[in-house]
Amino acid sequence: MTNEEFDTFLENTTYIEWLDDEENKKVLFRNTELSWYINDEKRATAIDYAKVRELTPDELLVEINRGFDVEGITRVTGYFAKVKSFNKGKLGELRARTKHTVGQPQGTN
Repeated sequence: MTNEEFDTFLENTTYIEWLDDEENKKVLFRNTELSWYINDEKRATAIDYAKVRELTPDELLVEINRGFDVEGITRVTGYFAKVKSFNKGKLGELRARTKHTVGQPQGTN
C-alpha cells in the first residue's frame, strides 16, 4: 500500500484511529466501533511498517479487526439471530433473560 492509498484508507474509515510508533517501526490501530477498543483505551493492534506496505486496504481492515470483530448469535424460540442487528430494546430483553442450565436427568450417572 502506498502512502496515498494509506491516506485514502484513513479518510474512508473515519472510525479507525491510528498512531505512528516510530521507535518500534509499527503503526497502532484502533477500530472505535468495536467494544474491545471502546472499553479499553490502551488496546490497539500493532502492525509493522513493512506489513502495512504489503497489505491492500481491505486486508489492513481485516488485520486491525482480527480477533476483535466477533459476531454474537443467539437462539430464541427455535431460530438464530445475529445480536449485531438487535435494536436497543431487543438488546435489553436479551440481557434481562433468565438463563437456565439443564442438568442430568435423575437416576442417571
